Amino acid sequence: MTETAFQVPVIQTRYAKILVEVFSDYGISTQTILEDAGLPSDLFSNANDFVPSESVKRLIYLTSSQLGTSRFTDLLSLAFRKRIIPQVLHQFHSYATIGEALLNINTIFSADSPGSRVQFIQEHGHSWFCRFADFEDSGKFAWSEAFAIIYIIELISLLTNSRWQPTQIKLQSTTTDVIDTFTGKPCQLFVGHDSTRVFIPSDILEMKIAIPSQVQTPKAQLIEWHTSFTDSVFEVLLPYVNEHSLTIELAAELLNYSVRTLQRKLKEEHTSFRNIRDSLILSSACELMETGHSLTYISTQLGFANISHFSRAFKRISGLSPKLYRSSIIGNIPLNEDSRS
Repeated sequence: MTETAFQVPVIQTRYAKILVEVFSDYGISTQTILEDAGLPSDLFSNANDFVPSESVKRLIYLTSSQLGTSRFTDLLSLAFRKRIIPQVLHQFHSYATIGEALLNINTIFSADSPGSRVQFIQEHGHSWFCRFADFEDSGKFAWSEAFAIIYIIELISLLTNSRWQPTQIKLQSTTTDVIDTFTGKPCQLFVGHDSTRVFIPSDILEMKIAIPSQVQTPKAQLIEWHTSFTDSVFEVLLPYVNEHSLTIELAAELLNYSVRTLQRKLKEEHTSFRNIRDSLILSSACELMETGHSLTYISTQLGFANISHFSRAFKRISGLSPKLYRSSIIGNIPLNEDSRS
């Protein structure tokens, strides 16, 4: 399988917002959804382009248990069909047939969902739309697999302007309980494979792409993503530094790495979690000061026990006291070497 340059699994924030809005419409508290899933509490106001995939997986798993399997899969299908997939359809216009587009599916999705591991594989006379993920024997993984399959079904349905249903699916999971609720009896399910695979028959591959104009949304601006692991970790964790005392354990959970793996990957780029956390604190503190918040408010937001602890940390990281920095940005005190005491 082709290696991807994106090492941190993420989903566009706008897609997470759509899912939270849809689930909230069915009576689930938005605050509860964000809290339980581990999504940023200011999801609807922060400017970050991406959120961790792990939080969205948790969102799917927890919400499914509250709404019930059948109702939830119907709701997820509707969200994909009406609000999420239409935002990526413009990327299929340069391909004549569905088969041609699927041959380039990894390129299509790398622009929309960095870190996604999808591929079109043809073997033994069969063609498969594949999604690769690290397997874990859990309900959360089973639901993330269902999420991927429903997405594929709705994507092919929109590209063919039909209500398409697959006839064969290979699962990484060892049970089919969730998948049975939305595939029906004609679909054969095979368990315990190396990836999630949906069989795409030759008649579908040969079809010209037929996307009704009313389904498509305007082309979204291309979001640039960082190929450096360190930069990616910084961007993904930035929304969380304002609401947590950000520990390496929490960071590893959000990124779906073990603490040891996260430390090793950062060390390979000659940095550490403490360096990243310091940069996050500095970036967030400066932004909050520049928008007029008090130092007491900022120290609380960043998880410090009191303003003294925050002031010492800020000066250690930046070389300036918070008061001096704030004064400098509003133009009261010019910066020079003598004023850094």
